[in-house]
Amino acid sequence: MKTLLGVNSGFVLAMGCLVGAVATNLAVANVHATSDSGDPKIFRVSGESGADTPSGRLVLRMPAASDQSQTEGSPSGEGGEPPAEPNEGYPDEDSGDSSFFGEQVGGKAVFVIDVSLSMMITDCGAGEDWDGNAQGSMSRLAVVKTELINTLRSVEESFEFDIVWLAGGAHPCKPPNTEAWKGELVQCTRIVRDEAIEAVKNQTMWFGTPTWRALQRACFDYPDDLDVMIHLTDGEPFPYGGGEWGNMTHKEAVLDDFPVWYAAKKEYGCKLVGVHVGTLSKSRDFMEQWCAQNGATFVHR
Repeated sequence: MKTLLGVNSGFVLAMGCLVGAVATNLAVANVHATSDSGDPKIFRVSGESGADTPSGRLVLRMPAASDQSQTEGSPSGEGGEPPAEPNEGYPDEDSGDSSFFGEQVGGKAVFVIDVSLSMMITDCGAGEDWDGNAQGSMSRLAVVKTELINTLRSVEESFEFDIVWLAGGAHPCKPPNTEAWKGELVQCTRIVRDEAIEAVKNQTMWFGTPTWRALQRACFDYPDDLDVMIHLTDGEPFPYGGGEWGNMTHKEAVLDDFPVWYAAKKEYGCKLVGVHVGTLSKSRDFMEQWCAQNGATFVHR
């Protein structure tokens, strides 16, 4: 009976030591757990109770999901903000960053765009077309179409505009020798925007550069409260000699008549921009002279 009691007493004592060691290990592990909140940790726990506990026991601590901080590049949780919807190439409201060859456009604008046969010349270098395709050598017309399409994609829906195509007519450019897309200002709703972009993509080249008629139309067919007028060409007015403007040369007629036509719009505060594309120095000289005469901004591309 004494032996049995001795054995039982020894067993109870051993169990007490074991329980104490486990409690100590749990307390130490809990201290480590509360001090870390990052990735899983492996560390060694040593007992300090003096009991017969295994030394160097390894503890793997897995942090709770709520303890983990969001790391850069990791997926958002279910409760986060939903991703933004794509804008299908249309601008955010009040983006204010619409431009044409670097010149800001907005409000009401008329684009006078040269589509004469010389616009097929490929002297504008490499670039991307309106679909983002790389082009090794772009024609003048491709560059202009791309810029105009990108401008139309970026303007606000409140923007009003029209396009006057500077070219057309049979030799020697007898009237009608210009064409307008709408013939009046239209608001750039999504439907109108898409229609205009398709019209620009599909526009063909015509013979001649009837600058006098195109600028006359830009001044007479649209209201005086215009905000921007853009005149883009790669050449001098053609045909060169007399015509519907009288006996003076075409160039002289443009320089003589345009300031009178444009006076009311200029007084309103319309911004005038002259864009020359290509490498012909003679036609560049004409555009620079026209810009200087009328207070226009000169741009070369």
